[in-house]
Amino acid sequence: MSDLDHMLDAMRAMPTDARLAEIDGAVIAGVARRREQAVARRSLALAGLLAIGIGWAGTILPAAPAQASPLPIGMSDYAPSRLLGQ
Repeated sequence: MSDLDHMLDAMRAMPTDARLAEIDGAVIAGVARRREQAVARRSLALAGLLAIGIGWAGTILPAAPAQASPLPIGMSDYAPSRLLGQ
């Protein structure tokens, strides 16, 4: 056991690596980046669920019954055939 104590004392006396002083900033930046990714993921999931809910509600509760238009699609009052009286 005394060998272990001597080894730990020797390790304690050794100088620390200079890179360890900068590790706090890197860890905090990593945590902030992961938090931002989680918020973005949650926001995207919420937007998707909201879109699905609105689409589902729109199919279940239609605003008005569907009706065919009396005019063919694309025929306006300014079409050449109408302007020429045909």
